[in-house]
Amino acid sequence: MNLKENILAELLTHEGEYYSGGKLAEKFGVSRTAIWKVMEQLKQDGCQIEAVSHKGYFLTKKPDLFNQKYMLDLLKNCKTNWQIQHFKTLDSTNRVAKELAGQNAPSGTVVIADFQTSGRGRMGKHFYSPKGGLYLSVIEKLDLPISDIMSVTACTATAVFLALKQFHITSQIKWVNDLFLNNKKICGILSEGSFNAELLKMDYLVIGIGINLHADKNRPEELNAIITDLETETGNYIYKYDLAIAILKNLETMLAEISEHSYLKIYTENSYTLGHRIQTDDGRQGIAIGFSQDAGLIIKLDDNTETILRTGSAKIID
Repeated sequence: MNLKENILAELLTHEGEYYSGGKLAEKFGVSRTAIWKVMEQLKQDGCQIEAVSHKGYFLTKKPDLFNQKYMLDLLKNCKTNWQIQHFKTLDSTNRVAKELAGQNAPSGTVVIADFQTSGRGRMGKHFYSPKGGLYLSVIEKLDLPISDIMSVTACTATAVFLALKQFHITSQIKWVNDLFLNNKKICGILSEGSFNAELLKMDYLVIGIGINLHADKNRPEELNAIITDLETETGNYIYKYDLAIAILKNLETMLAEISEHSYLKIYTENSYTLGHRIQTDDGRQGIAIGFSQDAGLIIKLDDNTETILRTGSAKIID
């Protein structure tokens, strides 16, 4: 890690505090002039830094700059050995994560990109992934029965919901893999994996998460009616790597408890789908009334029978 990355990590860690140039120079064994030059470089990178005589440097606004040391320092007390790989641009974080998993990358490997050129959603749909969003994929190697594996996406949605709550944002979860805010989509989740037919277990799972953080002036007009971003809806600027840290911590907790289905209460209480009239892919209609233990959607059909939807989509029509 170079001097600029180390200094940014210090400023991020001491957010809300002045950090003297002398202390920084002493910590890293360089001159105060070298520290000043790095501060100028950080400003050019988008950091807003205030310098006050006899006080030091103050980070007035966090930049959307990745800093591995900062992230790993805040994740060091987790049970998971998080290993983070960051890219400015990828076609798909899920694709790269699956490639790494196939090369035996360990559980807890995280792939983060600032921009995706070919982001994907469920059922092969395109996931719009402009610059400024948070796009990450996590490799998990879970020793779970298939019945619990099926609910990983719902469990992940709960983890993202809880992470957003830490930033005072109350979203809703649309079955099975989206989060909504003010009736528009802000997050999509895609879980993929490799199934070992001989052992009847998953070799690995890749969980992809994409969140719209900031307004995008280039967003296609047809998407404006159905998707939004956190900054537009809340007026708050969220540092995406703080949100990534919160998601990973909550994901670790939720996955550790997945066999107890502890996520299901939160998932149910904050559902965007329940109570609505929906239509399944095969044309059946009914009211969404609940969830099974594996997060299947329970629907009371128009003929008064009940069915559990575990695959496909549930289109809300009323």
